Amino acid sequence: MKIEVKHTCENFNSFRSEKVKSLFNAESGHTWQHTAELPIEEEGWQIGLIVGASGSGKTSIGSQIWENGIVNLAEGWNSDLPIIEDIAPGSDMNTVTSALSAVGLGDVPAWLRPFKVLSNGEQFRAGLARLICEAPDKVVIDEFTSVVDRQIAKIGASAFSKAWRKTKGKQIVLLSCHYDIVEWLQPDWVYDTRTGEVKKKPQNDRLLNLTFGRSTEVTGSFLNRIII
Repeated sequence: MKIEVKHTCENFNSFRSEKVKSLFNAESGHTWQHTAELPIEEEGWQIGLIVGASGSGKTSIGSQIWENGIVNLAEGWNSDLPIIEDIAPGSDMNTVTSALSAVGLGDVPAWLRPFKVLSNGEQFRAGLARLICEAPDKVVIDEFTSVVDRQIAKIGASAFSKAWRKTKGKQIVLLSCHYDIVEWLQPDWVYDTRTGEVKKKPQNDRLLNLTFGRSTEVTGSFLNRIII
């Protein structure tokens, strides 16, 4: 699947704008584009990962993969129910508790609170637990593991991967700015927005974080994206 993203805005010519263009050779600041080739239409995969720095186009790419766009894990919660009641009310309770544990939300007292009073990290994990229980056929999730500490992110990525693969054929694309989860998540393929390349999980082997080096030469077009 070929996805083309192009964003434009007014090409401002104010004093400061022109000064920045002159100092940093940033004449193209009013336009941004990226083309991605993703193996979405190939068969046999369940977990895909789009990874790259903030502002590198992950969300724009993810929103074009399927018609339902990017799923907001924070939507659709009942503020009058604890999450243990709100997640998959038609399912067996063991299914819900297993999903909560699988995403790293093992703090049992948190299960007795409504979604709205949970911390950002707890809300994200509760959303993932609900996602595992509902198991839609095709789904895209943004900011995967962005609001949890890195140790929980790694362990949670591994547990989520194992839980999602039990859905048998359901497909999910995760968007993340963190390369450290690759080795733990073990997705079927990874698209790196920095290089524009897809790397697939070798059969009977593992993807390693070291495969995705991030050393960047601080020259040329990279300077156009520096945030001070």
